[in-house]
Amino acid sequence: MRIWTVITVFWLAGLSNSTAQPLTIEDAVQYALEHNFELRQGSLEVSDADARISETLATGLPTLDGNLRYSYFPDVPNFLIPAQFADPEAPEGSFISLPAGTRQSVNASLDMNALIFDGSFFVGLRAARVFKDLTEKEVDATRQEVRWKVKRAFYSALLVSEQIGELDSNIENVGQLLDETRALHREGFAELLDVRRLELNYNTLVSQRDQLSGMDTITQNLLKFQMAWPMDEPIEIEGDLEKMANEWRVNKPEIDYDYDDRPDFRVLQVTEELNDINIRQIQMGYFPKIHAFASHTQNLQRDDLFNRDEIGWLQTTSIGATMTIPIFDGFDKRSRIQRARIGKEKVLEGQNQLRHAIDMEVKNQHRHYKNAQRALEDAIQLLDLSEEIYQTVLTKYREGMSTSFELIQAEQDLFDSRLQYLNALYEVVDSRTQLEQALGR
Repeated sequence: MRIWTVITVFWLAGLSNSTAQPLTIEDAVQYALEHNFELRQGSLEVSDADARISETLATGLPTLDGNLRYSYFPDVPNFLIPAQFADPEAPEGSFISLPAGTRQSVNASLDMNALIFDGSFFVGLRAARVFKDLTEKEVDATRQEVRWKVKRAFYSALLVSEQIGELDSNIENVGQLLDETRALHREGFAELLDVRRLELNYNTLVSQRDQLSGMDTITQNLLKFQMAWPMDEPIEIEGDLEKMANEWRVNKPEIDYDYDDRPDFRVLQVTEELNDINIRQIQMGYFPKIHAFASHTQNLQRDDLFNRDEIGWLQTTSIGATMTIPIFDGFDKRSRIQRARIGKEKVLEGQNQLRHAIDMEVKNQHRHYKNAQRALEDAIQLLDLSEEIYQTVLTKYREGMSTSFELIQAEQDLFDSRLQYLNALYEVVDSRTQLEQALGR
């Protein structure tokens, strides 16, 4: 028995540890920012941009190469000389062969090259750093996009969850009425038709509950996807649409905005700077390039490498510089500059288009938000009226002064009013979120 007790204790402990706390909207956003696939990919892009800066910088630093070469000649190369050089009495026009070297040779060298002047190098280094800035701006834009997507998915999941809660409450109320009506029917104070009507209403609500449960799964899966949450793991959220909507109603939005607040607009600004740098880099191709070099070589040639009686190491050292002067490139650089300038104009046009789009988006989302607030006020009034009517009809029904049909109708109107109220709360929260997104906040 003791072993089973121990196993049970450990199982319960593991079960309690694996039970996760419900996620708030802040928790969901934070999780997404840490696990979202696009953001993780963006982080790798930033690291790659850092490596690109180092790679560009390396092209301007001095380089040093060492070489070591060993050669063995089974047949030593020969060259011909006039025979009279060795024997004045030799026939004119005759030649003799002499070895051109030794059977073995070792050659060791050090070569150094250094950049002295290349205008495109410094511009390219600046371009690599601006490219990193562009990559970071794109990651910021992705981060903002992920934040808004998670929020909207969270609100949708929360809406369905609260709708399910409203349905459960309505099912419970109708179930109590059904039990009361059945009791009255057994006592002869209610008709069977009243019981059947309430049974129909109850079964309809249960069916709606089942359908809404499927929608709850869909909205939760969407939230999991936006958060990069494992699909096979359950997720539980917590929040209050009414509280959120009331906070937005109290805190009025500031409509003043700057285009620079939008991450996507900042991306276009850095893209414009990259185009300018590209133009300057191509223009630098018209200037000369100067490189310095230094070389030191030692050469050992012997028939027997370890015979010190033979000739020792022969040294050669050279230091100098080379200048490359561009003369004519077939108008290649001129064409590339023209294309780069066209690219810059396209970016500027994209900025103008985005400005107009931001203006329209802010105006439309502000109007949508105001409409949502107005709809919420109407929903509150409708809910209060429906609640009053329902309570009046319920009292009359229990006193036998109203029919079950009127009660079911009043109950359905109240339920619809509550759903409309929940939808109005969601619209306020969602429209305010879209407005904040349009403002770049």
